[in-house]
Amino acid sequence: MSILNIHRLMSMIAVCAAAVGLVSCAASKSSDGLALNPTIYYKPTIHQSESKCASTETRDLVSVEGKRLITLCQKDYDNCLLQGSCFVDDGKEIVSFNYHSTKEGVPRFMVVDTTKCPYGYGVRGICLDPYFSVAADLSVYDVGEVLFIPRLVGAELPTGEVHDGYVIVRDAGGAIKGANRLDFFTGFFDHRQKANTLARLGFGDPKNRFEFRRASSDERALVQEQRGYPGLKPSNR
Repeated sequence: MSILNIHRLMSMIAVCAAAVGLVSCAASKSSDGLALNPTIYYKPTIHQSESKCASTETRDLVSVEGKRLITLCQKDYDNCLLQGSCFVDDGKEIVSFNYHSTKEGVPRFMVVDTTKCPYGYGVRGICLDPYFSVAADLSVYDVGEVLFIPRLVGAELPTGEVHDGYVIVRDAGGAIKGANRLDFFTGFFDHRQKANTLARLGFGDPKNRFEFRRASSDERALVQEQRGYPGLKPSNR
């Protein structure tokens, strides 16, 4: 499915989403004594025709080699950097950009191959998988580690898929520190949108606490296979 078609589908889902959200649950303890402290991140789409600012309020997205990729309004640049990636629609095409690294104090970005990873990259070029990917503290968790979160079991996603409760560590974040901090990737939907299943479940509120545990080695292998890790299953493209 093309990026333009994905965006059309997500827009339709957002319009048709039920107005009544799911009620978030109270804090509960996991088997290892930790309660999950969640937040949400997503992939914003910047429509340059709608984003207006003075020339003094712009910033260049810079490539790994230090070359200008595109110029954005400062607020859009800041959000792209905060989320770690963004789509930019210049009226002719939609280009996917991903944070790569910081060199000499300047964040560097790269263009994403959307035929391989429609939603962008996590760490090590691993494809992000909406609603099944989390960013975690990699000093605590391994890349590819699987976690089980009972709160997610049975939740219907915007695609119509039903969540099985398992998520995979595919990303990291500068502010994601500690064993109980997880940042959940929710595709095109931010925490304010009713179509965002995880937002309705309360995962966008860092005050909430949810039960979770590390998956067993057998569970890990099965979940990775089912989700097509480190890429994505064809049905997710």
